[in-house]
Amino acid sequence: MIKNLKRMLVNPNGVSSIEFSITIGVFFFVVFMIFELCRLAVISAYWDLAIAESVRIVKNQQAPNNDYATLFKKTLLEQRQSLESATIGLLAEHRNSLEVEVKYVDSVEHLANQNFIQSEVTQNKQTSTSIGRNAALALYILKYNYSPIVPLPFLPTSWTNHLLERKIVMVQEYERSKFDYTN
Repeated sequence: MIKNLKRMLVNPNGVSSIEFSITIGVFFFVVFMIFELCRLAVISAYWDLAIAESVRIVKNQQAPNNDYATLFKKTLLEQRQSLESATIGLLAEHRNSLEVEVKYVDSVEHLANQNFIQSEVTQNKQTSTSIGRNAALALYILKYNYSPIVPLPFLPTSWTNHLLERKIVMVQEYERSKFDYTN
């Protein structure tokens, strides 16, 4: 019995199969990790381009009912559709996993103190969408909920979602006092 055990331990037959079965799992894990991190970088660049173009378009338009959040989301989805046919859009998430928020301020001091214009409540308890009226600055906030193709244990979704959150401050051209022609 001891002779058979000794012979089995020093026998070189089957070593390559055992090594292959042990290392193939590690190899695929590393390949998928690199793929997921590259996909995260491409999605970040994809959304940076789409957000920059959308904000550029929205800040130079007058929104119906001064609702820039709806106009921003609509323009962002249009930018997303135009970029989907490009190579950069192939790895992007195509589900509606966007959260868009726009906060308005009158001045840079109010922005620094985070004194945003609050929504007005009308008599029938509905919020007014005219809070963007005469607000010179707008803080555009976009949160993207990332879902990996291959879930990796060390890449938590809270980290990736925070990585893909964007905040952009823009001058609302049509809401500045210089452009107020109603008086």
